Formats: sequence, structure tokens, C-alpha cells
Amino acid sequence: MKIEIVAKKINILGEGPTWDEKNRRLYWVDITGKRFYYLDPDNERVEVFPALGMISSIVTTNKENILAATEDHSLYLIDNKTGMHSLVTTVESERMNTRFNDGKVDPFGRYVAGTMDMQEKNPIGSLYVLSGNDVKKILGNLTISNGMAWDVKNQVFYYIDSPTKKVNKYYFDKNMNIELIGTAIDFKHEIGVPDGMSIDLEGNLWVAHWGGGKISIWNPNKGRKIDQISFPAENITSCTFGGDGLTDLYVTSAANKGSSDLGGTLFRVRTDIQGSKSFSFLVS
Repeated sequence: MKIEIVAKKINILGEGPTWDEKNRRLYWVDITGKRFYYLDPDNERVEVFPALGMISSIVTTNKENILAATEDHSLYLIDNKTGMHSLVTTVESERMNTRFNDGKVDPFGRYVAGTMDMQEKNPIGSLYVLSGNDVKKILGNLTISNGMAWDVKNQVFYYIDSPTKKVNKYYFDKNMNIELIGTAIDFKHEIGVPDGMSIDLEGNLWVAHWGGGKISIWNPNKGRKIDQISFPAENITSCTFGGDGLTDLYVTSAANKGSSDLGGTLFRVRTDIQGSKSFSFLVS
């Protein structure tokens, strides 16, 4: 599979790519760079926007706006045309040592996002679900809440708390209540830790390796690695499928201080695999 450089070394901590099917564009964020981007793949143009402090994830909605999670534990709706933002809700407002990290929309239009310890040491983070304007906590004792994916049958939720070096799997219901099944993938023999991930229509997980410089592809039912794609950047953060037919894999990365690698670059991999789509948050 051929690796392409789409935007070279433009991020400090590139994260959270999501494909906007309606407008045919890719969104992603630079968390510590305090900005977010979109890519128009038809002309390869990249647009950059300042963020409301550190922004950890951004997703599309069923309206003419986007939903963003910020460092102050808040979720905002941002108007696509005016840039005006409105507060939806805030969690963990009493905590100064956590922030939101990865977040995605589930197949039913709810936003699922987790918090993390700013020092990346203690299990003080939680996983939340936002439905309309209502938010609830579904998981606690997390250190670095990270990648998530839902299987194509809408029965299994895959989730990563990075320091555990595992992808766990959960049953989930229509209200995003979850019940642990067990470990889908154990990274104890892999280089780096699992970060963000995506899922293809065959049910295989594509997992980014922070500190490992690659995306690994797994059958989560068997816990077996199928393949891997190596990148010229050590800190690979996340990935999502986009483009016509959802066969282009977009991959984000983070800068590596003191290194000559291509950390901070947005990559694209042309595949012959069809990925699952990025869902949109349902604004009430």
C-alpha cells in the first residue's frame, strides 16, 4: 500500500481525523497547537482554524455545524459558516488535572468521548456519552482514554485506554450502556502503545501505534494481526477512512522533538479495503 504525504509536518499533536461524507472533506485537530483543519481532497487544499484552547476532537453533525471537545472539559457546537460557538455541556469542571482526549460519534448519533490524566500516570479519567444535551458517564478509572470503534453489526464496542496496551471489547445497547466482554487485542509484544483506531467493513481494526511508527491491522475476533503499515514518523496517533468508496486511509501523527522524522504530518494510504463511515452527531 502506497503512503502519500498530504500535509507535511504541520501539526504538533495531530489527532482525531473524521470524514465528512456530506461535504467530502476531512477534519482533524492539532491538540497542543490549538487549531483544527479540514482537507478538500479534490484540490488538496488545507484550511486551518484557531480553536477554543486545546481541542481534542471534532465531529460532524446533522446540521450546518460541528461539535468540538475542549481542554476545559466542555463540548461546543461551532457554526461552519460564521465560526460562532455555543456551549452544549461541561463535565469534570472541578478537575484541573484532566482534559478531554479522543472522541467519536456512535452509529446512533451520540458523541462518545473520554478524559485523561494530564500527567498520563493516574487512572482518573472517564468515558462519557452525549445524547442531545444529556451526558452520562459509562466508564471510569481511565488513564489515557483513546481510540474507539463500533462493529458493523452494532453489537460490539471496541475501546482503548492506552497504558493498558489493550483493545477491550464491550457489548453495547441502544442507549450506549456497555458491558465488558474481554480483551480483543493485546499489544504486549508490539512496539509502542495503541492510540486511535478505525474499523473496516470486514470488521478488522486498524490501530495507530504511538511510539511504534505504524498502523497495525487486526482480526479482533481472533486477536490475530493481519498486516501492518510503517510510516516515517514515530508517533502515529489515529486514522480514519475517507474519499470515494471510503478506501483512502487518512493517518495523523505527532511531532517528535529532536527527531528528523515526519511527525506532525497528515498521511494518506490508498487501499483496496472499504472502511466504515464516520457518523454525525444528532443535534436535538
